[in-house]
Amino acid sequence: RSSWWLPFASTGVPMLSRQLRYAVSRQRIPFVLPRYFSMNADDKVGNTAAGQAVKKGTSALMDLSVTDIHHKGNLALGVLVPVAFALSPSMLCLPVDLALGVVIPVHSHISLNLVAEDYVPPGTQRSAARLVIAFMTLVTGFGLMKVNLCGPGVTESIKSLWRKPKKE
Repeated sequence: RSSWWLPFASTGVPMLSRQLRYAVSRQRIPFVLPRYFSMNADDKVGNTAAGQAVKKGTSALMDLSVTDIHHKGNLALGVLVPVAFALSPSMLCLPVDLALGVVIPVHSHISLNLVAEDYVPPGTQRSAARLVIAFMTLVTGFGLMKVNLCGPGVTESIKSLWRKPKKE
């Protein structure tokens, strides 16, 4: 059994910190510890080299907040719904229906989470409400994809509500 930790067991953290300071002062460790272990108001994660690298590597979508995604969903629905009704029934409507099959569940999920945050008491009830919302979002997303890929599409399904039934 290894006993490398025994010198540190009785002296504790102050001894370890003294040994690290000694190693840094003798340049046995090639970095300066206080810079990495101190955080002040000017030393944010985004200002470090690692933070800048992560910032460069993330896509524009990762920089959006939930509110930004919700607002972009508002715009997408405002544009896609009239375009879908204008293009239906044609093959040009399929990409619009697929986009609606993604935008509608995401938009409703964010909206219902905001409603739950405002009106459901915090704790177990809010957690349960969010689980139900997540489940219903998945069911809605899969249902819309099923209608889009195996059926007439979202737009044609909605337009059929206003059509007279065919007489046999």
